[in-house]
Amino acid sequence: MIEQKVIIHLTDEFSNEIGILSVSSLDYRANKEFTTPLSHTITLESIPFVDEPDNLTPIQYWENNESNFANLMFLEETEYQVLFESDDVDATYDVLHSLTKINDNHFKPFRFDLGDNKKYMVAGTLNFRSYVGKSFFDVKKDNIKSIKIPIEVRSKKIDYFSQYSAMIADLSQHALSLIFEVNSPLYQEFDLDNRPKETLYEDFMFLEYLFRPENLPSIFEYLSKNLHSQLKEHAETVPLSFASNVNQNTLKNIVSKPNNLFKSDADFEIVRKLNGYIPYEIDQIKHEDIIDIPENRFFKYFLELIQGLIEKLLASSKEGYINDKLLSFRDEIGYFLSAKFFNHISTMDYVPFNSQILQKKEGYREIFHYFLMLEFSFRLSWDEVSSQFKGFEKKLSELYEYWCYFKLLKVLNDLSVKKINFEDVFEINRDNWSIGIKKGVKSLKRFKLFLHDNEIDINLFYNLRFSDNSHYRSYSLAFKPDYTLLVTIGEFEHYVHFDAKYRSELEIVDFYSKIETSTDLDEEIERRDSLEEKEYVFKDGDIYKMHTYKDSILKTEGSYVLYPGSKTKRFRESDLIIPSVGAFSLTPGNDNVEENNLEVFIKEVLKTLLFNHGLVTRDWVSSNV
Repeated sequence: MIEQKVIIHLTDEFSNEIGILSVSSLDYRANKEFTTPLSHTITLESIPFVDEPDNLTPIQYWENNESNFANLMFLEETEYQVLFESDDVDATYDVLHSLTKINDNHFKPFRFDLGDNKKYMVAGTLNFRSYVGKSFFDVKKDNIKSIKIPIEVRSKKIDYFSQYSAMIADLSQHALSLIFEVNSPLYQEFDLDNRPKETLYEDFMFLEYLFRPENLPSIFEYLSKNLHSQLKEHAETVPLSFASNVNQNTLKNIVSKPNNLFKSDADFEIVRKLNGYIPYEIDQIKHEDIIDIPENRFFKYFLELIQGLIEKLLASSKEGYINDKLLSFRDEIGYFLSAKFFNHISTMDYVPFNSQILQKKEGYREIFHYFLMLEFSFRLSWDEVSSQFKGFEKKLSELYEYWCYFKLLKVLNDLSVKKINFEDVFEINRDNWSIGIKKGVKSLKRFKLFLHDNEIDINLFYNLRFSDNSHYRSYSLAFKPDYTLLVTIGEFEHYVHFDAKYRSELEIVDFYSKIETSTDLDEEIERRDSLEEKEYVFKDGDIYKMHTYKDSILKTEGSYVLYPGSKTKRFRESDLIIPSVGAFSLTPGNDNVEENNLEVFIKEVLKTLLFNHGLVTRDWVSSNV
């Protein structure tokens, strides 16, 4: 381990010196120390310059100047040592002003005197906890602010550059789904409503959803190769020798223009029919496919509408995640509109609401759907999620908890013959169109399954409280698991609990011990680019808590952690799937496979419960039914 350090000579906007700020970490696994003067104000010690940031190195410098992220990168859940010193001992200082303004727990100064009366010195520890995103290093001296030094705080548990945005887009999609539920009080029959949106955040959430790779980018790629066209008939005048389509209408047009005729001795049928005359030019009918049609004008209009929305949001957004994403959206929509085929498509005069192409044809119907979302419907403020976007940083632990809830809802909805409506998931404040997630007893969602001709009811709760004096009983202390499944088979009831844990620990597997058991040494060596394999696994403390749920909450068959990692593990009492405790990896961007694993596990639990009640055989439980 060697020390990494950033040394910053802070000045105000007029280049007056304020002091020297040093931020260091002792967790860097490297073999040698080195110093890099980044500028006349910033020096980097043992900080690597990288093409792609990882989620392990405490401090890195990303050399990508075209990205919208800060180049100087730190990590969440990592402790840094901070020292600020200045020669002006009579001034008052607010160290790390931007960080402490956002979250008082980030920077904790030491309480003891550093023992230098000739300098003003403050030292302490800095930990971003589970907050990620853009922030700044700065100091305020006598109410004069230093120039801000931008930094980026990456996630340890998920890929900050792809998986984080995938998680936010998933949450956005669920909020949007509420609007199009037919039974929802917010459902609209496409009536035009010019009432402005309550917050710009609503528009940003829509853009997060829209620019998911499987949404607008995918639809644009498809439509650019499959534009709808119409066969249009029009007349054109060509020299006789170029004529390719002469019919009865052509002859009528010829005789109506006698000045276009000249005498000819040619022995052609048309000359004989015209008594020895032939036209210099003729009008012929031509058919061609054109793309300048109302549906394509609407497609172009929608992209221009999105471009204008992005520019509007950029005009009022500040530094941080939202601004960075808007800049990337602007680049992408500019690329779309630069397509050459748009040069042949004119401006839209009206929205072709009644077009069957817009309503039914692949690609166009999705664009029409996005348009309706944007123009008529998306005026919701999701209170829990929007609060995490205030300021520069986001608290991933809470966002991850909401995201896991919707993944569990999706798994149960796919298994169930009784589907839920999203209006049952959210609480709706009709006065200001804000929404929040239902919690506790009122969060109840009912699902119904049939296995081997047995009816099974599953009730899902979010943050249901168990205590010794309620219907939902714990015989000791009160507990509130994140998600609880109440499984009812006949007269029997069973609980299965899940907790979302946005935390893990790094497991380093020795390279040599792994290759000793490898059947293909060359393949094993090629798969690793270092002497260690690094994986994120669940924390033992979280498994202890699952034991607490299982042992204290009556009728509990199993308790499990959902966490962003790389290992799934279950600890069970016998060869049956329950009773047990354990952990499931559930990571944004990797969730299709992991969702399937969770679905398979829930089915195995239900099959085992049927067996325990004597309703199926053990052979059937072991089958792949």
